[in-house]
Amino acid sequence: MAPTPVAISPDAAAPVAHFTRIEAELSALRALPFKYSVPSSTQSRADFRAWVHRELGRELPPAKNQALSHAYADLGLAPQGFDLMTTMEDALTTQVAAYYDPNSKSFRVVGDARDKEVDEIIVAHELTHALDDQYFDLETFDGGEGNRLGLSEDERTAHQFVTEGEATFMMLSWRTASGEGATKQLGPLGVAGVRMAVALLGAADPLELLAATRRGHSAAELSPEERRELDQMTKLPPLISMPLIEPYFKGAALVSEVWGRGGWDAVSDLYRHPPTSTEQILHAREKFLDHRDPPIAISLPAARPALNETPAATDVLGELGVRAYFKTWDFPSGDTAAAGWGGDRFWVWQRAGRFLVLWATRWDSENDAKKFLAAYLDTLEPRFPGAGIARVGQDAWRLLRPEGDLLHAERSGRDVDVIVGAQPDEIPQLRAVLLAVERTSAAN
Repeated sequence: MAPTPVAISPDAAAPVAHFTRIEAELSALRALPFKYSVPSSTQSRADFRAWVHRELGRELPPAKNQALSHAYADLGLAPQGFDLMTTMEDALTTQVAAYYDPNSKSFRVVGDARDKEVDEIIVAHELTHALDDQYFDLETFDGGEGNRLGLSEDERTAHQFVTEGEATFMMLSWRTASGEGATKQLGPLGVAGVRMAVALLGAADPLELLAATRRGHSAAELSPEERRELDQMTKLPPLISMPLIEPYFKGAALVSEVWGRGGWDAVSDLYRHPPTSTEQILHAREKFLDHRDPPIAISLPAARPALNETPAATDVLGELGVRAYFKTWDFPSGDTAAAGWGGDRFWVWQRAGRFLVLWATRWDSENDAKKFLAAYLDTLEPRFPGAGIARVGQDAWRLLRPEGDLLHAERSGRDVDVIVGAQPDEIPQLRAVLLAVERTSAAN
């Protein structure tokens, strides 16, 4: 279907000329016309950082940021003293050349460069976001303002695999296609080339991926300062770096597979019926495309006498988060240990100047639960050198942390639960709370 001409929104600033051409080319490839042309402007790096700071602050007010920072550190996903908001702000502002803002509906070039100096492949990537936003409301897709829809972080990351995956797939298609303007098309050889390029992305060096998606060119073309900044990002805790990097290439692989099966209508359907966990992305054919395997919903029991107060924060790690945990501790078969994930949720409370974290998980089978627990126990020695892990039950283990409190891990059937930061006399009640946690499948 040939796209219709682009209509200009009455309050939109006139776009740069080559933006208009790229919009027409993306419309031709996607068979989806822009409803209006996307306004563009420049933004200083200082203003961009301030914008990111404000956006993060809406979702991470100080108390929640403090609680989550402690929780991630206590769960072994970040170093002690970790600050989630500061780390995210640094990661999100490192060497970004341009971005699309779904709130203002505009394309922004970051830094002193003029619009025409931004690599066109970055323009194609970001204008794909703009096109999707005009049809699928990307802000709501990400959970709404301040995540008012209450999506878990794992579900939001799964949605990012769709948005960044499509934008990456589209920019590769745009670069490969022949023709110009509304005649741009992807012939049979182009299709094969794009799908091959998507497959090769999975083997790319993280620095190369960052250079391509943030600067629009190869790592070899980076200035020493650009290389240093992007290289630092690859050294962030995997909890931060993996959700920022993997949606580009694993998401592109998902979109490529969906597009190959059902064309652009099937890709559009990803926004109407998106994946609900990173597990579905990481095992796309078995757990999303051929058969949808929904995550187990986990919640605290209504009656919990040991924990009457409301948690300071709660969230879901997901399979990608569990993989990040094992990567943090260089566990060689962490992806295998995480592969049987069925659902999880953690909660954090602040009590008299200390933090208490409970983490409840469910696995696809009892064998998967045993495999995860064995791998998890193997990571405790590098995490707590010389602490000594004591067996305190048939499938329960405990150690004294340097902070002077306990870490307790225990399996019951398909469930593995972890308590971090408890005093010895609190353990029995907390175990009872975890045993009563509600773990509900979507079928129920």
